Amino acid sequence: MALKIDLHPAGPGSARLLIGGARPSPETVSLALQRNDGRYLGLDRQWQVTPHWHPIFTAEPLSDGLRLTLGADLVDSIVGVGGAPLRVVARLDGVEDAGTLRIRGELIGSGAAASRSASEDPLEETISIRRPGAESTRDAEPDSDADDFSLDLEGHADPRPTPRPAARWPWLALAAVLLLAGVGVGAWWLGWFDETLPSDPDTPLVVEPPPDFPPAQVDTPESEQSDETAPPSERDPTLTGIALASRFLADGPTPAAIFERAEQLEQTGDCPAAYALYSEAANTDPAFAARLARRYDPLTHRPGTCIAAPDIPYAIVYYSDAAEAGDTEVQRRLGQLMAEHESSGPTHEAGLGWLRKAAAAGDAEAARAIESLGGGR
Repeated sequence: MALKIDLHPAGPGSARLLIGGARPSPETVSLALQRNDGRYLGLDRQWQVTPHWHPIFTAEPLSDGLRLTLGADLVDSIVGVGGAPLRVVARLDGVEDAGTLRIRGELIGSGAAASRSASEDPLEETISIRRPGAESTRDAEPDSDADDFSLDLEGHADPRPTPRPAARWPWLALAAVLLLAGVGVGAWWLGWFDETLPSDPDTPLVVEPPPDFPPAQVDTPESEQSDETAPPSERDPTLTGIALASRFLADGPTPAAIFERAEQLEQTGDCPAAYALYSEAANTDPAFAARLARRYDPLTHRPGTCIAAPDIPYAIVYYSDAAEAGDTEVQRRLGQLMAEHESSGPTHEAGLGWLRKAAAAGDAEAARAIESLGGGR
């Protein structure tokens, strides 16, 4: 049976990978990451045709699975594929099993971690350098000139008192008085004081507006406003890929809106953004997980889309979410894929189990599939 593999972000360049199913703590763990085009992640974030095994040194067994800690090398590579599906092959003590990676939350690359600036160095916060002879602020003024001293060129104290600067406020006050007097004389000379209000109280006071009075601002009705009020996801046409998907998701759209936007982006050829939104909708609502599974199902795959070819393991993963929610039709199709994909073994038996569950719910086609596979009991 395909592994259930969930990836939970744990900060910039870090994540926790949970492999579902109780199992003993393995001695050795390594992972291989495979894209939808069949290439594997190698060293230095390069994708190659042959598998490369990445050792994992932190593995913690839990009651519901095995939790692995992934570092920046793997996390940055996963972020770099732009939301495209990834198949993870886990090698636990030499035994290999695979599943499709499902990201639970917003995965952040290591580049988002803010580096410390030079000014944040703790030494620079506690050490300051001053030139010899530079004046420093004192906490209190000395009571007499005897406390003032200066240093000569040799660094010795100079017994001569340091001269105090002369008081400047009397001169500033005098300059302010002269300035005000000048303003008054200029106003009188221009005749500003000659105009008086009309003595007759019945005479209306006419105030003329200035010659270049700006036109009044009129509020524009909402129906006539420009596209400046459009949602952030639609306002910047330069956004593409993960940036566009993140901006769209920031508005909190419904799963239906997310899936619809993914289909629009797929039609425009922005596959990274479409992948990210498809995955988010599938992780949020089992109904959209089933719709995404049909895009990978060989029976319902549509050529010429971002999902270039059918992929049964991916279809099984997304069908599983919807089947667990009780969709009988999905249970039957999931059972067929699993039982036909493996002629025997755990995956085959799990497929027959889903077919029996669908048949018990009244699905006649599931019952016929069980008979054709020889699994009737």
